Amino acid sequence: MRHIQESGHPAGHDYRVGSPHLAHWHLYQRLLGELREVLDSLRARGVSWSVLDVGAGHGSFTEPLLAYGCVVTATEMSTPSFETIRARYGGNDRFTAVLDADGSFRTLDDRTYGLALFASVLHHIPDYRAAIDAAAARVVRGGAIVTLQDPLWYPTLSWGDSFVSRLAYLWWRLGQGNYRRGIGSRWRRARGVYDETNPSDMVEYHVVRQGVDQDVVRDVLASKFKEIRLIRYWSTQSRFWQRVGERVGATNTFASVATDRL
Repeated sequence: MRHIQESGHPAGHDYRVGSPHLAHWHLYQRLLGELREVLDSLRARGVSWSVLDVGAGHGSFTEPLLAYGCVVTATEMSTPSFETIRARYGGNDRFTAVLDADGSFRTLDDRTYGLALFASVLHHIPDYRAAIDAAAARVVRGGAIVTLQDPLWYPTLSWGDSFVSRLAYLWWRLGQGNYRRGIGSRWRRARGVYDETNPSDMVEYHVVRQGVDQDVVRDVLASKFKEIRLIRYWSTQSRFWQRVGERVGATNTFASVATDRL
């Protein structure tokens, strides 16, 4: 998985391309608003603003967390992304970058945190249940876990939401070029065949297992936190189809907020 992630996110990779929550400012602000509410709830319970930012990429959420006053530990499996985020924020004494090659958190030693954040990360992880369990073990009593920007489990989408999601993606994909690779990926997906050595198939791991099962995420979190909230919303790469989906009330993406660690 580390090799695949580094192939899909090499040096110079722009995480904004293909990431609706980074491409659409109002959606990004909405997710930041959810995160800020959680931080406020931690402060009310006397829990420190120490954050484990899992799979932080180039720091799309690390930066505002530091601006809010948090102490942030950012993990990355991809060496190029790790080097980029360390170069960007390493001069801040409230920031630590950790190369977590296997995603096990073992390199964190015995450190604990008030908040663990998975921002557009769960759908890259084959065993996201185990990843949530491992992160929860690092969260202090009264703390929180937040997951953002993961695709709803495909079988739970209505026919209309599923159709609009596919149409919006194909509309956007036509403007991205590299059609040979795109056609190859779509053909393999249509047949249910995936190449485990091909970043086009495996970086966006959710296509292998039809999204992320939001009910599994909720149930895992419910065993460890007093309050759980699932937030369903619409996101897509195209600016035009983002407006259309929001106007018709479509949903294809979710966030989860788990607070008050038991």
